Amino acid sequence: MQEHKYKHLFEPLQVNKLVLKNRIISAPLGSLTDKSVSGIGMVVRGTSGCVNDGRSRMSPGSYCFEDIIQSAKVREQVSVIRQRGAKAEFELCHVGQFAKVKKGDYAIGPVSFVREDGTEVKAMDEQMMKDVADKFAEGALDAKAYGFDMVMLHFAHGWLPAQFLSPYFNKRTDAYGGSFENRIKFPTMIVERVRDAVGQDFALDMRISGYEYVKGGMDPEEVLRFVKSIEDKIDMVHISCGMEQNLDTMVHTSTTAYRPHQYNVKWSRLMKKDLDIPVAVVGAIMTPEEGEQIIAKGWADAVVIGRQLIADPFWVAKAWEESPEDIVPCLRCLNCYGSYQLNKDRAYGMKCIPNCAVNPRYLHEDRVPVKLTEAKEKKKVLVIGGGPAGMKAALTANERGHQVVLVEKEDALGGQLRCADYDAVKQDLKRYKDYLISQIKKSDIEVRCQVKAFPNILSEIKPDTVILALGAKSVIPSIKGVDRSHVMTAVKAYPHLDKIGNNVVIVGGGSTGCELGVHLSMEGKEVIILEFTDHLISNSNQYLKTGLIQMMNKCKSLKTMTGIRCTEITEEDVIAVDSEDREFALKAETVILATEMQSKTDEANAFFGYVQDTNIIGDANRPGTVWEATHDGYYVSAKL
Repeated sequence: MQEHKYKHLFEPLQVNKLVLKNRIISAPLGSLTDKSVSGIGMVVRGTSGCVNDGRSRMSPGSYCFEDIIQSAKVREQVSVIRQRGAKAEFELCHVGQFAKVKKGDYAIGPVSFVREDGTEVKAMDEQMMKDVADKFAEGALDAKAYGFDMVMLHFAHGWLPAQFLSPYFNKRTDAYGGSFENRIKFPTMIVERVRDAVGQDFALDMRISGYEYVKGGMDPEEVLRFVKSIEDKIDMVHISCGMEQNLDTMVHTSTTAYRPHQYNVKWSRLMKKDLDIPVAVVGAIMTPEEGEQIIAKGWADAVVIGRQLIADPFWVAKAWEESPEDIVPCLRCLNCYGSYQLNKDRAYGMKCIPNCAVNPRYLHEDRVPVKLTEAKEKKKVLVIGGGPAGMKAALTANERGHQVVLVEKEDALGGQLRCADYDAVKQDLKRYKDYLISQIKKSDIEVRCQVKAFPNILSEIKPDTVILALGAKSVIPSIKGVDRSHVMTAVKAYPHLDKIGNNVVIVGGGSTGCELGVHLSMEGKEVIILEFTDHLISNSNQYLKTGLIQMMNKCKSLKTMTGIRCTEITEEDVIAVDSEDREFALKAETVILATEMQSKTDEANAFFGYVQDTNIIGDANRPGTVWEATHDGYYVSAKL
């Protein structure tokens, strides 16, 4: 029998008396249904469970075991997970000083202070500590009673136990602050009470930040010392990083596309050196190959997959089938996080997550099927444009059984995603482009490249449905000299990187201009980004913006200027004025226009009047994101 491609990833793992059928664990994100049918070893409850304490939550809401209605929902979740062969884990969390409390009430933490929102935070005394530790034990017992196979104690991301562990938060001068031995007392109390409550044979897990990414935070060696000190009381440890309430560190906790894959492996390797219990690691583990490498090399005993399982809940099943090319890649765009973080103080759990850029079914399982049914009436569908919207539309129409012709004017599919071929920072975007192309190659979709789809193509193909995914074009600003030979758009710049000089001025400080600026700076170019408004990257969510700015700050040859208006481009300079109308010149061997995009409205409108069912999608309808392109492409074809 041939050895499995991912043999280490699919080895069983014993945690206390519990045996997981593979080394893949789902992070506590989103819908459980699809993930639990995909062959995963263990699913952490979708919405993290807080302990039964009114000051334990980021947002209003009752304890999930508080009444028969709430607890029945939890029991149903356990049933969904377990009936499909996965194990169910319940996460227990207390947010401490970050709790959302009623007006006039107070939060609790290691020290007393008044938060920026005016809420008082009271330093916990010993009785408070004992009460909270008992609440953790009560929550663990409830989880055990409701059928969960394991409990995870959340000691990471700046929550209450971490607030005592970390010198960044813990400024106490009594027996619970100062030295390492003092700072671990209360967290150790929680672990001991929970273990006593659930017994020795029930599996206990813990998530902890290997590194907090703040000055004065807990040192990784101290994290190891703490875990080692309670190793006899827990059965597995999850290694994460960062803090959730600090945006600058949150982009480490949930990495953006601007961070490398396998982000926390360096910390899990540190833990593996001295720990005898299983070590799990989370953080940008995107492919089965990465998971297999981590386990095979002994860097961790299990991998925890989060957003990748939102992008493709059947990641595990496809890995087991040795079909990694069929896995829908996660873009790490954090569309599934941005709205949640912005509205944490008035949202329940993660209900305000908007969507997934590449998975139209996510959180819409009631109206988006796992697999579309075959159409009763087969149609001939003409898709014009081979970008993400057009490719998704073609694939979806093909899934419905229609005859599909995909026409693209360039020599290859991909549209603007082809820029990702030239920039390592865009590795996830490139993976998605390659995925779409590979799926089209596997299908019987007829692809015609280097074809200009003027309306006369309609008389040749005679389609029943036309889908226009023509994309958008760069807006060329009215700047004197903009037509000079050393001026190019950002879209054109990527395929012609070898023609870009050493001194570069980029006009436009949105995400496109800033990403290109980083790439050119890393290539050794001297780059200046000019932005007309007062803000850079205003077209991205707060996570992507923060992650990109952090990356820009590391580029020594990259400078940015806001509130700047360009007035002329000469052979050697860019002439500009600032907000006070002071004129200055910047040396520029190459000028790149990273300005706004404009839909090809006139070109699209020319196709109307020939076929009754004609649709415009993606950037051709309105310039947007990959999320909008993917969903447009799916929904326009799903109804055919």
